[in-house]
Amino acid sequence: MHQATMKRLTQEELETNTQILTEFVALFTVKNHSELMKLFHPKGRYFNIPARATLDGYFYEVLKTRYGVSQHFCMGVNHGYTADHMPGHHVVEFRFMDFDFDSHPEADPTKNLAKSLGEPGDDDLKELIYRYAITFKDGKIFTLRHPKRFIADLEYFNLSN
Repeated sequence: MHQATMKRLTQEELETNTQILTEFVALFTVKNHSELMKLFHPKGRYFNIPARATLDGYFYEVLKTRYGVSQHFCMGVNHGYTADHMPGHHVVEFRFMDFDFDSHPEADPTKNLAKSLGEPGDDDLKELIYRYAITFKDGKIFTLRHPKRFIADLEYFNLSN
């Protein structure tokens, strides 16, 4: 008979994963492609493809080309958890805007620049939003995917349990 068990993280694993997540956020916001690629596990699964070369090409396109975030300013990072077919994975949401000194968004006091997780992008700011669900293994990022559904905190699951 098969018995289902849950693997619990040790305190050391939790601290390592938190550090890797912090580094991922910092390197993505400053658009450092070469250092970002060092955070990924060589045998990981990225966007449901077990090939790291695909990940390298994806991040180069997102971070370095004019169609990505190379000309945009990171105005916010939000964290949450997946609530899709693979629940509980950490979600990171990056919000980039086209920063123009002539038409700065702070000129309009009715605009709310601090958006929460999952809010739609603002067309006036030409906002780009990237969301990633992340898992860790051996002190590296092991899986990376785009989450289908996500929530800001696990309070609903804690109350349901």
